[in-house]
Amino acid sequence: MSLWTIVPVKPFNEGKSRLAAHISPRQRRALNRELLTRTLAAINQAHLDAQLLVVSRDSRALDAAKRAGSRALAEESQPRTAPPPSSPNDAESEPQLNAALTQAACYAAAHGATKVLVLPTDMPNLTAEDVRAMASPANRDPQIIIAPSRDGGTNALMLQPAQAIPFAFGPDSFLRHQRLAAEAGIPVRVVKSDSLLFDIDLPEDYRLAFDNRGP
Repeated sequence: MSLWTIVPVKPFNEGKSRLAAHISPRQRRALNRELLTRTLAAINQAHLDAQLLVVSRDSRALDAAKRAGSRALAEESQPRTAPPPSSPNDAESEPQLNAALTQAACYAAAHGATKVLVLPTDMPNLTAEDVRAMASPANRDPQIIIAPSRDGGTNALMLQPAQAIPFAFGPDSFLRHQRLAAEAGIPVRVVKSDSLLFDIDLPEDYRLAFDNRGP
């Protein structure tokens, strides 16, 4: 069995746009860079027998991935659509995220992946134990492991086989991924821990994660 861990990364100057009114552009770039660094460190500390792949439109993120020993995949551009006037900027990019993950999973499968573990960089407290828990299917049969977020989203996702279901990250994606698994007849296991549940989404999350000092 061949595992690939996929880390999707928004451009450093675009990620965490919901914090734009509360921290400076420089702080946002530093935050997104720090979140990537922490995620890659947790993955490397897990000592998985796996390939590590970062997919991004940001050359700086791809360069950081290469320095950390990861493969780097340039994200294919997607047509942009006008967002609803009231939608948060981070929510606007969900189709782009799912397209990037589809691209990365196809790339991994073409290079021999039989399972993929998707780990976004939103979880500042991600541990090696979390990574190992998400990367440990019970057997070789088709199965899916999901780590939900506090608001009903998906913070981590393991698919065996690598393209078991379409990616459906975004609001209520925890239930959407479960429904897709049920439609495909694939069993689901849910993994929860404080560090997997906690992601940076709102200003209070940022303050809690970095104790008002910033990354």
